[in-house]
Amino acid sequence: MESTEISQIKTLLKSQFEKDLFDASLENLKEKNNKIRFNNFAYSIRELSRHFLHNLSPDEEVQKCVWYKNETEIAGQISRGERIKYAIQGGLTDKFVDEEIIEIETIIQRKKEIKDCVEILNKYTHINPKTFDVSQVNIDRYTEQILSAFKKFAETIENTHNIIIDELYEKIQDEFIQHSLYEIADSVDILATHHNLEEISPTKYHISKIESKTMKIETDGVVYVRLQWGSNSDLRKDIGAEMHTSFPFNCNINVEINKTLEDATVEIEDFLIDTSDWYE
Repeated sequence: MESTEISQIKTLLKSQFEKDLFDASLENLKEKNNKIRFNNFAYSIRELSRHFLHNLSPDEEVQKCVWYKNETEIAGQISRGERIKYAIQGGLTDKFVDEEIIEIETIIQRKKEIKDCVEILNKYTHINPKTFDVSQVNIDRYTEQILSAFKKFAETIENTHNIIIDELYEKIQDEFIQHSLYEIADSVDILATHHNLEEISPTKYHISKIESKTMKIETDGVVYVRLQWGSNSDLRKDIGAEMHTSFPFNCNINVEINKTLEDATVEIEDFLIDTSDWYE
């Protein structure tokens, strides 16, 4: 039983546990003599959706978000809606998303679609006369509904999160350049008596995570420097030397979001310049 939909769902799962649970869920359907095999399948897929969402929304991070309200009114508990919100936008407030990224109504509609999918997943988990000893014809029909609902559930979370990521890229690039242009690692210092940083050219950005208070960005690029051996006086006397060269760099930065992107605080976690080719 390896349909296209099953294969697509497997690509959406994040951890080995989720993949193993999905495979085990499908195995329930093969137990022809078990009158609750479909219920076991439905329950397992519902639990898979729960683990999938929990994996994207760690308790400690959700509870740190400024928008967290404890909707359940139970100490330490997080509602499904709050988990969905974190999985999509991390600690970004609705106001921030609406004013800086995309109309919040678009996100709200996506969240509703996700919750509707969960309702479908819940539909067949309870055992009663109508859902006991389901016929093979109905098993096939209901299984398709459940798999479609889970696939839409996972895809909608991922796609909506990516909408926010994609909208942030252009805005974050300027912030990164502004705050990190004159950051340079000690690895350049050992190459020459003096050096000047001429330009930093980021070539690749990856927003790896939006957490409760920060965004984590991984960046690759090229740093252009002027290296000088000897003093300026040595250069004038033609006993010094200088050259212009470039090195690749990798940088991890944390962007602490405030009310607007312009107010963001950028912290350079590390700025590593690869000078290995210099010694070859």
